[in-house]
Amino acid sequence: MNLSHFFPLCLAGGFLLAAAHAKNRPGNDSRVLMDQMTTTEVRDAIQSGKTTVLLFNASTEASGPHLVLGKHTFRARYLGERIARELGNALVAPVLPFAPTGEEMKSPGTVNLLPETFSRVNEEVADSMVRAGFQYIILMGDHGGNQAPLKDLAPKLDARYHSQGVRVFFSSDAYAKSDQEIAKYLDDHGFPPSRHGGIADTSELWAAGAQYVRRDKIAMGDPLERPYPAGLSLGPIGVEGDPRKSSLALGKMFMDWKVKNGVAEIRKLIHDAQPAK
Repeated sequence: MNLSHFFPLCLAGGFLLAAAHAKNRPGNDSRVLMDQMTTTEVRDAIQSGKTTVLLFNASTEASGPHLVLGKHTFRARYLGERIARELGNALVAPVLPFAPTGEEMKSPGTVNLLPETFSRVNEEVADSMVRAGFQYIILMGDHGGNQAPLKDLAPKLDARYHSQGVRVFFSSDAYAKSDQEIAKYLDDHGFPPSRHGGIADTSELWAAGAQYVRRDKIAMGDPLERPYPAGLSLGPIGVEGDPRKSSLALGKMFMDWKVKNGVAEIRKLIHDAQPAK
């Protein structure tokens, strides 16, 4: 080998090895999931500027024979990590897996909380985040039953902690706004109607992890009898409409939209909260 080429190659290799070592070094600030961090790593991350925490709520519920009960929990964790990384100044609190449910209680495995219990849990977890040193607490949910209680709770907590320099906001665009965009896309592109356990539900979970979808059990569900976004009304199968056109490609695209919308809304909430100069 020509020596004039050898030394630049060695130098480039050295930089690659150093980068790999830095990436894997303990204490590296690439971690954003608090339940995978030590207390000192969380402390150091906050002190280094990660002063926003995403308090993501999920649900443990039945969604037919092809989706695992932890559907919302796995999606919330996936979305939380991606949103936090995109924000660059955020961590993700451990996802809260239980929420108010309704029709899902017809099927075994669903776990239900009263709305007041759900709100109280979020209230106390938010207080723990304040004590940890976060300046911005973002309440989020990947489940319909999360939305109203969180929207109601956020301004109450914001008023409580504002004097301490802490702001609390509810961010819904990764859920409601995105779901409306997804429903329109599916309708515009001629996909069969579906809701709970349907094409979007299945595809999004597929993107979060293929192991959470029983692809051999994806089948026609019960007739879809409600317009979007009216209350859930499940038949004996527990799936609304036809999920058979679900795909990993759709799921990746939809989750990208959810991340984009969530990041944009959170950035705006924090930007608008800054004192006027």
